[in-house]
Amino acid sequence: MIYFITFLISIGVKIAIDYLWNGHNFLLLYGMQVIAIVIMMYLFRKLFGPDIWKSLPTVTTAYIFLALYVSTLLIYNSEFLKHLLNWEDYLILKALSYGLIFIQFIWISYHIGTFIFSGTNIKPIIKYIPIVKIYILILFGLLANFIAIISGAFGILQNTNTESISNYSTYIDLGQQLGLLGLIILTYQHTHRRYLIAITGILFFILGIVSGGKQAALMPLLAIAITLYFKNQRFPKAAILAAVIGLPLSFGAVTTIRQYYFDSKSKGVTSVLEVKEISEKALNQKEFDKAYGTYSLNQHILIRLFYGNAIVKAISYCERHDFGVPENSRFYQVLFAPLYAVVPRIIMPDKPESTFGNWFASEVFVGYKVKYSIGITPVGYGYMVNGFLGVISVAAVLGLFMALIKRLLYGHYIFIYILVFIKAILPADVTWLDIAGNIKLILVYWIIFKLLEVRIFTKKVSEPILFA
Repeated sequence: MIYFITFLISIGVKIAIDYLWNGHNFLLLYGMQVIAIVIMMYLFRKLFGPDIWKSLPTVTTAYIFLALYVSTLLIYNSEFLKHLLNWEDYLILKALSYGLIFIQFIWISYHIGTFIFSGTNIKPIIKYIPIVKIYILILFGLLANFIAIISGAFGILQNTNTESISNYSTYIDLGQQLGLLGLIILTYQHTHRRYLIAITGILFFILGIVSGGKQAALMPLLAIAITLYFKNQRFPKAAILAAVIGLPLSFGAVTTIRQYYFDSKSKGVTSVLEVKEISEKALNQKEFDKAYGTYSLNQHILIRLFYGNAIVKAISYCERHDFGVPENSRFYQVLFAPLYAVVPRIIMPDKPESTFGNWFASEVFVGYKVKYSIGITPVGYGYMVNGFLGVISVAAVLGLFMALIKRLLYGHYIFIYILVFIKAILPADVTWLDIAGNIKLILVYWIIFKLLEVRIFTKKVSEPILFA
């Protein structure tokens, strides 16, 4: 009932913006939305009591506030950034309201899904994974990051002269995911080894930055924080603080490292001297200014963290061209995502290729063909599908999917559940490719997890049982 009330509050905010906007009352309507969030937090406090920060609805609502509302206010106070982003007050307010609607409805859908999928009886028993096997997984991840550095994977993939993505990039990604899985198991089973967890996370973070990948740098920090959240059922303040510090650092450092690849068209970093050189550039304000002389490092970080701009671009585009996305990214394709996930292209040659991120970057964001992709967020994608109904539909699908993977994986396969949860709740958009990709993850990591349970040594070792 509380979730339904918070959802109605978010709809009321959206309606108020439509009817009360007069072209000059941005701060008033912005403040109204902030008050609505405070009311939601109060309702969550009544529902969860002192355990308020143990609830995912509270955490995700707070995340929306930080990711959209705080950055909006900071940019609003800078005329230069507003001009740079082609800022439109009304569209910004709409984007904020749709973000609030989305995050509230996703939990309504999630609880409906938990009721629908409650028929199966999964016993919460997880087998202990030996520390040696955990180290092997982590080693795979570190090795993948090292290969990404010395091969210049980012530079190759972003080189405009390269027409196709290198095949080995798939294996680099798989290795990084294995490392993430190992880090999750280590954090969950050996929470008391705080220094080992911290050193491993920092090592992944540094290698991710030098490889030129924000996701490779930030995912380990996020994985540690979320794993501790599920293990201890409380807000991991230290881990969240590390992620918050790492977020702007990675955005700033990766920017100049990527510029290094663009400028030199490097085929890789093959010496310690080169690693030292580009790392110093990445942390040097003057070097950043040479690469991006239009604005400062702090302004760049703020722009990159502000996903409201992508949602605004989607709203603006639809107001000019009506709703709609390319055929290979239509919402009905999501229904076929399980089929697309398990059937290879050689058997289904007509299986679509989702290029939505690149289409959005080229058609909507810049207006001409580019090679890179832009994450439009589930909110922006839903709005392009069919406005308010599209946003609700996308939230419904994600909520149901999260309920399903919890039912299938939370008991026996908590490690896989945490990994897929991270990737399911933070997708770049929600084309069928996102859902299909997560289903593939479940299948691949289920096999890997089963292999991890196979006894290597004949001597029986005591294996403590979790969730007994």
